[in-house]
Amino acid sequence: MSDPILLIPLDDRPATSRFPVSIGAIGGFEVQTPDPDLLGNLTRPADPDSLLAWLTERAPEAQAAIVAIDTLGYGGLIPSRQTDTPLAEIQRRLAGLIKVKEAKPTLPIYAFNVTMRLSAEAAIEEEKPYWAEYGKLLFKHSFHQDKYEQAGDAADLQASLDAKAAIPFEVLSDYMETRERNFTINQMMIEWTRRNLFDLLLLTQDDTSRFGFNVREQRKLAEQVQLAQLANRVLIYPGADEVASVLVGRHINRVRRKSPAFFIRYSTPYGGTITPLYEDRPLEKTVGSQIQAVGGRIAGAMQDADVLLMVNTPSSGQGDLALRTNLDKVDKPERDLVGFAATMTDGLMPTALADVAYANGADPQLFRAFKLHLKLCAFAAWNTAGNTLGSVVAQASAWLDDGQRDDAAHRQFMLDRIADDILYQSQLRPVLQEELASGESIQALGAQVPGRLLALWRRLVHRIPIAGIEARLPWGRLFEVSLRVVEKPEATDEDHGMMQVEA
Repeated sequence: MSDPILLIPLDDRPATSRFPVSIGAIGGFEVQTPDPDLLGNLTRPADPDSLLAWLTERAPEAQAAIVAIDTLGYGGLIPSRQTDTPLAEIQRRLAGLIKVKEAKPTLPIYAFNVTMRLSAEAAIEEEKPYWAEYGKLLFKHSFHQDKYEQAGDAADLQASLDAKAAIPFEVLSDYMETRERNFTINQMMIEWTRRNLFDLLLLTQDDTSRFGFNVREQRKLAEQVQLAQLANRVLIYPGADEVASVLVGRHINRVRRKSPAFFIRYSTPYGGTITPLYEDRPLEKTVGSQIQAVGGRIAGAMQDADVLLMVNTPSSGQGDLALRTNLDKVDKPERDLVGFAATMTDGLMPTALADVAYANGADPQLFRAFKLHLKLCAFAAWNTAGNTLGSVVAQASAWLDDGQRDDAAHRQFMLDRIADDILYQSQLRPVLQEELASGESIQALGAQVPGRLLALWRRLVHRIPIAGIEARLPWGRLFEVSLRVVEKPEATDEDHGMMQVEA
């Protein structure tokens, strides 16, 4: 095994800490993360000083480092929105990266930071205490203020002022000071990239909409990047939880001296023009940004591509299976899912599937038409469009080298995606949400998840015998599940081809 890639992730969730390790393993690379006790979770921030000590100790023997600035500076993505830690203290913590680079100047450091989100649907437990009462007003003030500044409609100015007037002064002041502190850190990270501390900096945008203070900040950061002539080394686009996986894929491509070419095919004629939920731009722009971030390129013709990237898109608007919104916009006659599915199973070239018809789960209509091929080079259907696309292009990048690829690691990741993205997120989670709303406890539901997932597998998934599914709710909520599919030893080579998912 070669020297490891070191990763300080956003927190201890599977998507942020385990997915990058699994994707590295698919490509034959070891990705090391700190002990989970050092990482943050929903209620406990990480210990930045201990994480810096971990990185400093291991960096001399590493081939690369991937660092979540939110974690090293604030203690994690959620603490970045909640903590009152002063700017000077955050700068002190991050300055340790300069010493890491000075000790080993040849070490590639890939950094990423998330522009502080501003979403009308933000989870209350992930924000400051006043969000429950004033979150929607803060969003409205932000949205209409930025829209007014962009379009000049007096109605937007009035809507912004009305919302602002209903927010206590101390709440608005605290919120804007937190935003300004985080924005200053992002500006500093761009400057550090200009000084060559980072080989690549990704400034991604968590849950958002077309207008808002976060979008305004993003425009200012883009101006700074342009003035510094860093357009190839600082990328700004929608994403968050998938970014560490993308950077693992980026480093793998760098080591292999490969820029994989992706030919993109959408399931609907205008799929690329749809703006997904929780993002601020058309899907085709997010596809391009994720491919650029992983170090790939878009092929103009299929014969010039390394990977056929199949993107399952909605008809007129992305739905959300968890929130039960926009469900009527997803599946209309213009979607030819049978023809789309047939392309994925012809075996003519490596094929990856990014299912973004819905946020928060796989498209049941697609999997009624498609025998899921485990020899797909990548698959995902989780959370936002950016989350899915980033993990897909990263997994495909790791998969491409026949000589280094670990087929067992790839197979395990695929099975886990089926159990998580198709069975849990799309099938089981909506049912559990109804039961939780009816009075069932989250602890009781969590204990039931392994057995209920196994029952779904045996009912809906055929030709892959499994012994069980290890599963738990790591943050004590239904949003994410930590799971692993355990196969039976007698699984045959024939079982390793296609399987029908009757979702």
